Amino acid sequence: MLAANTNNTIPKIGEGIFLVKDVAKILRLDYSHVRRWILGYWDGHLKRDFNYTFGEDGNKAINFYSLIEFYIFYKLREQNVSAVEIKKIHERISEELQTPYPFALPLDFYVENRKTKTLTWYGYLENLIKTDGKHQISLNFVKPFLKHVDFDNNLASRYFPLENTKSVVVDPKHQFGQPTISGTNIQTNTVFGLYQAGETKSTICKLYDINLPQVDAAIYYHKLRA
Repeated sequence: MLAANTNNTIPKIGEGIFLVKDVAKILRLDYSHVRRWILGYWDGHLKRDFNYTFGEDGNKAINFYSLIEFYIFYKLREQNVSAVEIKKIHERISEELQTPYPFALPLDFYVENRKTKTLTWYGYLENLIKTDGKHQISLNFVKPFLKHVDFDNNLASRYFPLENTKSVVVDPKHQFGQPTISGTNIQTNTVFGLYQAGETKSTICKLYDINLPQVDAAIYYHKLRA
């Protein structure tokens, strides 16, 4: 069984804390949509059944596993798969794979199809969507996205938001999941703030004992999501 914190009221150290604004910026998604759909986990019909979220009213937040799952949810909603249908699919995979976070599994996690053959989680998701919702949708977004994710024990553990570099990482075990320079506890917004204040890149490298590509990546990350 894949283990994870399922207490939906108390944040757990090492699982990260992501507010609505964090989710929108890290995943580069529309804030208004993110806010509406995440708040639905608490205040709508999904609240009673999903283990996606934690936090008291007035302090909405999700953990790292939910951050990864939310991207899948968001993209399915973009293709007009209803929240109710997604809920059913999520529950079915969750029960069969014995994990509260089935959308945060690696692409090559295999599922035994009861009728025919062994499928990857990705293929299984596609089959369930067609079966439950009769949708003809594209899941082409899944593979590129999950290639940015590291997995430990078959569960998402780190997310690298930039293309072609792992210098910036979202790791729930560092800085509550706020983006950091990989291998350090240095938040990228600290580096970007110094750059905006007029510090040279070489000075920033010396101050934090990091290299120029790491500084460039932090600056690019914040400019990209602005």
